[in-house]
Amino acid sequence: MNKIIYSIIVVSIGVVAGDEGILPRQLTVDLPKKCQMLMLHEKPDLKSQKQFTSASYGDKVENMGCIREVTQKEIDAMPQKKRYYFSYSNPVWCRVAVGDKKGWVLQKYLKNEFLDEDD
Repeated sequence: MNKIIYSIIVVSIGVVAGDEGILPRQLTVDLPKKCQMLMLHEKPDLKSQKQFTSASYGDKVENMGCIREVTQKEIDAMPQKKRYYFSYSNPVWCRVAVGDKKGWVLQKYLKNEFLDEDD
């Protein structure tokens, strides 16, 4: 299998790398159904091995950074129709820690209250 090199980018949840580390330090689990449990992937790939966690809707998880296979600059340079498809087919993945478990989760299942405070 070919190795895929991921670019760390600033994503819609506002992840910022700095001297203090990755901000925000915590993200809130935002699952479609409140009764669901957060599932972590071994790799940023839907087909990778999964492990269940005790985290559910509203719980906090430690943010370890988010990535996407392409940069936002590359996506912005695409025609609008292609941009929507490419963004959908190349989602943002976030590495998180839940207790002693670490893994990858799609960014769409996380909420950043760091940005919501200014609203």
